[in-house]
Formats: sequence, structure tokens, C-alpha cells
Amino acid sequence: MLIKSKLNSPRLLNNAITRLHLLQDFEGIKLALINAPAGYGKTSLMCEWAKQQEQEQTAWFSIDKFDNEAQQFANYFLFSLANLESVNCPASLEMVKQNNELDLITLFSLFFNESAESQTPISIVLDDFHHITDNSILQALSFFIKHMPNNWQILIATRYPTQLPVSNLRIKQQLFELTLQDLAFNDQESLLFFENSLSFALPSSVILDLNKHVMGWPTALQLTAILSKNKESFTDYALQISKNEHIYLWDYFDEEVFVHLPQVLQTLLLRIAPLSKINAQMINQLCETDQGDVLLTQLHKQSNLLIKLPKQANWYTCNSFFKNFLLHKSKQQNIQPLTDKDIAALWLKQQQVAEALPYVIRSADQDLIISLLQQAGWALFHDGQFNHLQGCFNLIKQVIWLHPELVILKAWMLQSHHQHYKVAPLISQAEKMFAKHKLVLSQEMLSEFMVIKAQISINQGRINDALAQAKETLLSLPNPSARTNIVAQTIIGEAYHCLGELDLAYQYFQEVSLLANEQDMFQSIIWSLYQQAEILQAQSRHQKAEDHLQKAIGLIKKHHLESLPLYAFPLHFKVQRAYQAGQFELAEQLCEQALEVLKPQDEQWLLYTYTLQTKVALEQGKKDQATKLIEEIERLLRNQNYHTDWIASANYARLKYWRINNDMAAIEKWLQQAPRPATALNHFDQCHNRNLIRAYIKLGKFDEALHIAQANMSDAKQCSLQMETNRNLILLTSIETKLQKFSNAKLHLHQAVESSLYTGLDTCFVRESENLKPIYQELANDPSMIDSVKTKLMKLLTLSGINLNEGPNNPFDSSAVLKIINHTRTPRLVKNIPLTPREWQVLGLIHSGCRNHEIAQTMGVAPTTIKSHIRNVYQKLGLEDRKEALQLSEQLIALI
Repeated sequence: MLIKSKLNSPRLLNNAITRLHLLQDFEGIKLALINAPAGYGKTSLMCEWAKQQEQEQTAWFSIDKFDNEAQQFANYFLFSLANLESVNCPASLEMVKQNNELDLITLFSLFFNESAESQTPISIVLDDFHHITDNSILQALSFFIKHMPNNWQILIATRYPTQLPVSNLRIKQQLFELTLQDLAFNDQESLLFFENSLSFALPSSVILDLNKHVMGWPTALQLTAILSKNKESFTDYALQISKNEHIYLWDYFDEEVFVHLPQVLQTLLLRIAPLSKINAQMINQLCETDQGDVLLTQLHKQSNLLIKLPKQANWYTCNSFFKNFLLHKSKQQNIQPLTDKDIAALWLKQQQVAEALPYVIRSADQDLIISLLQQAGWALFHDGQFNHLQGCFNLIKQVIWLHPELVILKAWMLQSHHQHYKVAPLISQAEKMFAKHKLVLSQEMLSEFMVIKAQISINQGRINDALAQAKETLLSLPNPSARTNIVAQTIIGEAYHCLGELDLAYQYFQEVSLLANEQDMFQSIIWSLYQQAEILQAQSRHQKAEDHLQKAIGLIKKHHLESLPLYAFPLHFKVQRAYQAGQFELAEQLCEQALEVLKPQDEQWLLYTYTLQTKVALEQGKKDQATKLIEEIERLLRNQNYHTDWIASANYARLKYWRINNDMAAIEKWLQQAPRPATALNHFDQCHNRNLIRAYIKLGKFDEALHIAQANMSDAKQCSLQMETNRNLILLTSIETKLQKFSNAKLHLHQAVESSLYTGLDTCFVRESENLKPIYQELANDPSMIDSVKTKLMKLLTLSGINLNEGPNNPFDSSAVLKIINHTRTPRLVKNIPLTPREWQVLGLIHSGCRNHEIAQTMGVAPTTIKSHIRNVYQKLGLEDRKEALQLSEQLIALI
């Protein structure tokens, strides 16, 4: 007996939207295959299409699992056709009834002979065709499609790929196909669907967001529409549906998908549900079978239950919606879930460290953690996963002392985080614990510890010790490990850099880049490129430095290391270049970018960025911002340990702030404990010395400043530090101007301007423009100056806002004098024996660096008159000479 409802198309939903455009290219084609999981509207689409055809000439057959038998299938198939007005096939129907061992090809041949005279177009719809797996049916239907009249069409819907032979039809362009991607609702369709389904309006963005989360799955949208009674409930249900956390959705999966699977596949799915991905080997482990490949193939055939991962051979993952249902179902059936330890062990056996890592940490199993660190600790290190590494080390606690190789890993992790102060105590404690546990280290392991000690030495500023230890490491082993070799050579390069041996340092860093590239040690490559950029910058080879810097940044982005503190170094480098070029807005933006990188790290990392921000803020006149930053810098310097490079830069920013605010007390206090390097063979010791020079200049102690500047110049030239030499020449000119050593000042300013043609320095001249102005005039009138230097000089004058035709400014005008007289820190002589306005003007011009004839010219009087004025100033203020006059004028200007 036939179930007649199986031969009638279902009723369309009231809120259905038309989707006939999906089948517009089906016209004139024999076969359409619609392949998509449950709930994608396959049946609705075919119903809509069938209703557009002539009803008397459209056959419908809704297939179920009982139809996967030749006679049963043939019975329904032929009766669906026999119901059509144009089909007359009594002999075929009788053959089905009488023959228990039916040959379908014979049957279909008889059918075609009976209906040969019919010229009427016929449409045949076969729904839920995935139930048909019987090969005799599939072959017979292929025969039917091949021999049916050209004006007949068959439309087949299936939940997963059918074994129906269709390759010949595809080649002949007689096959039309739709898949999940075609049937998923697009944005326009989702908006139209909810417009038809809801009695209340919603913002388009809300609907589009839901459609995005459910990936256009019509059933999820339909269920949301059914449940939602108002805007508030829509929001709640949309959230539940998009996360597959609603019981109705689980029921749908259960009834429409899960129960139709064989028991073995149901059990397997519930076991693998917690896993992010699966392959055949893992199935074998989980199910204690050797049929993993077979089971995986069966699962993959079940349409959209498992998705093949791109670029990961033989790895699959569960559909995200289906995965949540499986987790719910496994709880419902009281299936013993896999523990974190079970899952971690599975992943480690597959050498899938990234997958194992969160489960290993959650398991807190020390043996598993040690196994993971031994297997992949260095891989995690080179990938920059320091937080995960730290999490592992926190869990193994005292057990680490039984594993020297893990102590080494932890030491380098701390070093990479610039937690230098923790490395030496760690190694000291390790050596004590090794002795306690009577661990005997191999020669290779000893070399690993030797190179760490070399790094500790360089952290502590013991450069020669570091160099000796790193070289000893390389000599102690005939074939040191790649990592030991690379690290030792990196330390040697850093040591030579600190010692001013730039060319030698550069060669070592080039070698490090090559070796690290062979080992995929990306952080070492990036660090060596950064160091090379610094060396090239110091030598004024700017374009080559920029090339190295961009290569380093490119590697950081390629290997997704933007979250590492390492990324801040090239960003800081770019800030410095923008600052030197006067591009302060760009410098601000780069500082913000560096802060985004560093804020998740320990706060000690923020010092250098705050330093750069302070320098930029002061250049822009943002004193309030600078004050807050200086407070943070002071706090960090009190509470943290820093490399001398960062201390030098921080002190530069502090002094700049104090000098602008005329805070002489702060400068004097700082001088009492300021770093005073014995030699300045690198950029940071050069910076330390220039900090001292600027402090002494501000305090009017020009002889002390000159002595340090000359020594700094000598060291910079010795090491070919061209950028530092240029900076030193500018400061030297300022000091010599103050000391009235005008011939020396002119010579050094000429050298500074000429040097700037190669170094590109501009803003350093601008910052010293007040002191350089008297010498600019003489240099501009020098006929021996070549055109390129003269052009650069004109540029610097423009940048400094200096007009050589204007006379020098008088800092002691009437308002300034009034402030000085009323200030509590004004010397008694200045208050008690007042100077005349003319004498104040003379003192101001002395401060500006003018010589006697220039003062006379500016004031429009004879040189003898000026001598008289100067003598009166000296007598009234108790001054011996011009040097003391300059010192007093500096002191008074600081009070204004």
C-alpha cells in the first residue's frame, strides 16, 4: 500500500520568501542536484519551483529510509509518474506489482516504450534522496535520466553527496548544482524574511548581525522568528540561537540529523565533540580501533557535520552549530567526558602543541607540563607565547630544578621580557639546587649556562666580561648547538657595539641573521636586524638603516609577533627619527602604537615610551602633559631596574623638563648622582655625557661642560659615531660661544653644519639656536664656505627663525628686571646696587654672546663707552670677568 502524501508536495510556509532566482539557470537542463544539510530550504525551494510548473505534469516523490529497496523505490517512482495526465504506463505498473526480484533497467525500458508517444514536458522532484544508497537504484536512475526525453527534467534534493553517476551529465552541461553556499540566506534575503515574519520592526544591523552569526542558516532564522514576540525577546533568542544554546535547536539537530546516523558514528561524534579538530589517528586513539580513516570518511560524507580544514592535510573540525549540540547531547546521555589531561595527552601525541597548551595548563599536571616544555618549549619561545610559558613555569614550581634545560628556557624567557634583574638570581639558585640534587651537567649544558652568564654580564654593564664569556662559550665546544652559537654571537655583537667597534659588531649581527634564519629563530633575526639598523644609523647610513628596520618589522608582522615587547624597539627607533626630523605628530602616533604593544606587559616597559612622549610634548609646548609624564618616569626609575641606554634617554627628558622650567635645584641634585661614564664609545654613554654638559651649561659652569664635551668628541670620532660627533659639535659651539672663544666656536659650527649634510640633523641646531646665533652671523659672512654648506646654513637659520639682519634680543627688559628685583632668590648685590637700563642692556648682550664691538654697534655708541658700561656692571655686581658675568646672567634669566 502506498502512502499518498509522499507523492504530494508539502505546503509552503506562510512567511516563505521567493527564491526561484536560484533555479533560473536550470531551464533546458536535465538534472538539478541540490546538496545541503538539513534546514537550508531545499524542500521549500523545490515546492516553489514545482508550483510554477504545470501541476498536471509535475511528479513528486518524498523519499524515506524504507525506499532504499528496488521494488519499493520503483513502486513510488512509477506511481508518481502515473498520476500525470500525459503518462500512460499500465504494463510498467503491473510489472512492479508482480515481480519480487525486479530489474529496474528492464522496468524503465518498458516504461519508456509505453510513454514514447508523449511529447509533453514533465518535471520530476525527488526529495530527501540521501536515503538512497542501493547501487541498483542509483544505476537504474542514471539510466532513466540518460534515456528520458529531452524536455523532461529531474530535480533532486539531498543532505550529502549522492553516489548517483553524474559526471557525463556535467561534461555535457546537463547538470545544474546548488550547495550550502548557494542556499544560505544573504543579507537582503534575511531582511526580507524578517519583514515577512515579524509584527514589529528591527534595525537592519540587528538582523544582519544574526544572519552573520548563523551563516545564513534558514532554520536558525525561522526559529528566531517563531520564538520572538517583541524586540526584547528577539534580542534574547537571537543571542541563544547564534550560540546554539536553545533547546529547540538541539531538538532539531537530534530529530533531523543525529538519529539518522549509524550508532557507531553517533558514539564517535559524542567522543570528539570537545576537540577543536580531529584526524584519523586521533579517532584510532579515542576509539581503540584501526578504522579511523573509514570512520572519518563516513562522517565527512554526512554533508556538513565535519568540515575539512584548509591548509591542514587530513584534519577536520565539527560544524560549530553541531558541536554545541553534541556537547549538550553527551551530557544528556551521561557520557564520561574527556578530561583536560586526556585531551592534552591526545594533542601531545599528535605533536599539536598549540592545541595541547591550554589543556595542559588547565590540567596542572606537572609531568604533562614538563613533557610539553621539553617537546615544544623553544617553539613557544620563538613564537612569542611568553604568557603561556610563564603559566607553565608557575605550575611546575620546584620541579624545574630537576630539569636544567627548562631553567635555561626560563632564563631566556625572562631576558626576552627585559626582566634582567630576575635572570642572575634564577641562575644562582639553579646552581645551588643542581648541587643539592647532585645533577651533573653535560659540557653542552654548561656552555648554555655560560652564555646566559655572558648575557647577565652585559645586562649589568660588564661589557668586557660578557665578551670574554661569550667567546669562551664558542671555544669550549667543538660543535656548539645552533642556539648557543647564535646567542653567543649576538652577545659578542652587542659587546662590540658597546665598545664602539661598530664594523666588527655589524659583521657579527650579519652572521647571526644568517644562522638564525636557518633555525627559524625569528626573534633572533629581528633583534640582529634592529641592532644592524642602530649601527648604520650611528654611522649616518640612513637609507640602509631604514631598509633593515623595515625588514625587521616585516618579519614581526609575517610571524604575528606584534604583541611582543620586541616590536616596540623598531617603533621607538621610528619615533626617534621622526623627533629628529621635527615630525612631532608622527612621533606622537608612533608612541601611541608602541604603548598599545607594551601596555599588556609589565609597567617597567613603559619607561622608554614615556621618555619619548615627554620629549615630543616639550617640543610642542604641552607642559601639563610633560609634567604628568615626568612624574611617571620618576616613579618608574625609583621602582625598577633599567639598562643604561634607557636611563640615559630618561635623564635627557628630565633635564630638558628642568631646564625649560628653570629648576636649578633639581639639576644640581641630579648632578650629585648622575652617571659619569669613564669613556663614551657608544650612543648611550655619549648621551650620558651630553646630559652632564647640558646640566653644567644651565648652571653656568661652562669650563666643566667644555671639558666633558671635548672628551666626548674625542671618543665619538675614535669610534666613527658620526651622529654623536655632529651633536657634540653643536654643543661644543654653544659652550665656546658662552666662553667667548669665538674662533673655536666658528670652526666647530662650520664643521657641525657640514657634518649635518650627511647626518641629516636639523632640530639639534634649532634647540641651541639662541647660543649659536652670534656665530651664525660670522659663518654666513665667511667667503670660504662652499655652496652646499651655505645652503644648509640658510635652511637652519630659517628653521630656527633667525634673521641675521636683526640685532640680538635683550633678555633684561623692564618687566624682566622687575621680576628679578622682586624674586626671593635674587643675589643681594643685584637688589642693593641697582643697574641702570643701559647697564642691564649691556649684561643682556654679554649673555647673548656679543663681543664689545658688537655691543657698541647694537647700542649705537663708541667702543670706549661700552668699555665704561661693562666696567660699571662688573664693579656694581662684584664680577671679575666676562665668564662670571655670563654665569650671573644665566642665573638671573632662570628667575624670570
